[in-house]
Amino acid sequence: MRAAVLTVLLALETVAGFAQKETDKDVLQLGFVVGNNIETAIATHVSEDANFERKIQQPEDKRDLPKMLVYKDGSWAFDWTSGQEARYLMEALRQGIHALQAVDKPRGMDVVALTGAREYWPKLRDISCRENPGIRYYDLDGFEQYCPPGK
Repeated sequence: MRAAVLTVLLALETVAGFAQKETDKDVLQLGFVVGNNIETAIATHVSEDANFERKIQQPEDKRDLPKMLVYKDGSWAFDWTSGQEARYLMEALRQGIHALQAVDKPRGMDVVALTGAREYWPKLRDISCRENPGIRYYDLDGFEQYCPPGK
């Protein structure tokens, strides 16, 4: 719930004009938070609604997770570039939006999760496209799109 509150506060700051320019690192971190909000909302529906069925939007742009880097202190990180992480999060948010849009009566976390996902998906796309000009991706409606070519 703390992540959802953070997402709402960031959205309010943006609307009020108080937010500073987000760095790629900020967008990736908040994209991850938004992805967790989506999964929390979906998990709530799975556990409380026997009729809820999570459906995958086709075509699915499935990606394998990268290898893990393990540090001496026991911490770890994925071995991927910002563009690769953004692309992974884009697909997670796209699929989450698709699943939550199928809900008859949105409630609680649904609105927060959908608002955050719709705000951060294009920001993640921009990171992915900046690193990989000309690549194919699927938009929020499942249509094939291409990043602008490099300069």
